[in-house]
Amino acid sequence: MNKIKLIFLFMNITIIGGGIGGLALAVALKQKGIKAHVYEATPHLYSFGGGLIVPPNSQRVLASLGLDREFKRHAVALSDMQIREVSGKLLYQSDQAVVASHYGDGIRALPRARLHHMLSGLLDDDQMHADHRLVDLKTTSVDATATFANGISVTSDLLVGADGRDSRTRELLFPQCELVSTGQVAFRGVANIEPDRQWNNSFVEIWDAGRRFTFFKQSDGETYWHAPVRADSHRNVVQIKPLLLQEYIHFPDQVQRLIDATKQFHSVELTDISPLPDWWYKRVVQLGDAAHATSPNLGQGAAQAIEDAAALAGDLTSHRHISAALNAYQGQREAKANAVVARSRQMGFVGEATGALRWIRNLTLAINPDFARRHIESFYS
Repeated sequence: MNKIKLIFLFMNITIIGGGIGGLALAVALKQKGIKAHVYEATPHLYSFGGGLIVPPNSQRVLASLGLDREFKRHAVALSDMQIREVSGKLLYQSDQAVVASHYGDGIRALPRARLHHMLSGLLDDDQMHADHRLVDLKTTSVDATATFANGISVTSDLLVGADGRDSRTRELLFPQCELVSTGQVAFRGVANIEPDRQWNNSFVEIWDAGRRFTFFKQSDGETYWHAPVRADSHRNVVQIKPLLLQEYIHFPDQVQRLIDATKQFHSVELTDISPLPDWWYKRVVQLGDAAHATSPNLGQGAAQAIEDAAALAGDLTSHRHISAALNAYQGQREAKANAVVARSRQMGFVGEATGALRWIRNLTLAINPDFARRHIESFYS
């Protein structure tokens, strides 16, 4: 075993956030002989039971973590990706068999909670610490100390902020950084039915002036859907189902059936973040949405966090000094991650275009169908 690896085997690493990115990092480090500890704010290790699209780029990382067989056993292999006008006109279609021939696999879907369970199952029980909400953070050139709301403090050689778009780690480390609102709220749910036959194995996004609706089968008998609407006209909404049924009344009957078959609704303000000049400071580094929060228009949010995890674990065990490793990590990841944020923001704008811009969009896709393909598949490499 080389000298560099021996040094890092004894490193004490704290991960703030028990989501997909934080767990993937802990698994990647465990593979390399480093036992990191994960601290989650919620009382239970829990993930919202919504659907997740896993593109080829993150599937390769999951395979390297030893999850290839289990992941493919549970994930739905989607046959195609479709974007349609609300009238039914097909604007874009991507055969996932063709995608697989280029990138090794097509997109797959599964409940987010299922992937969360797969990752946590690869860790030791004593690596996971629930009900630890970060309230304070101090760092020096040699260590970092996290203080939690329950009064416990933990000092480590390196602290990783993997606590999502509303990252407390980022807030404490870079208080000047603020999330940027897209002006939308996304309603999400899981319908206890499968899509109609023509869309049963498709990722479908339907575009109308100022609104979109996305859905895909995430497991047998379950369809996940996502519906962004303007935030200013939907504040203080109590009865969500009637609102959405009215909002999407001109959409295909499939959309109405999915909304009607949903029992629980979740909503979240759609935000992203402008590029941060630094992802790390002294002995604290950020990962996933904490470093590069993106709007969910490309299905790359979790994927980029998973890629971050693999890169950070690799760099920590291939450089002699932590500062060199963190520099290499940011250098390796920031261009692609920031491009995802920008491209996702652009795709959201394109999908909800109105008036003349909507006409230009449709004409562009008719003349140049590769426009959407370049936006979506360029991150699969």
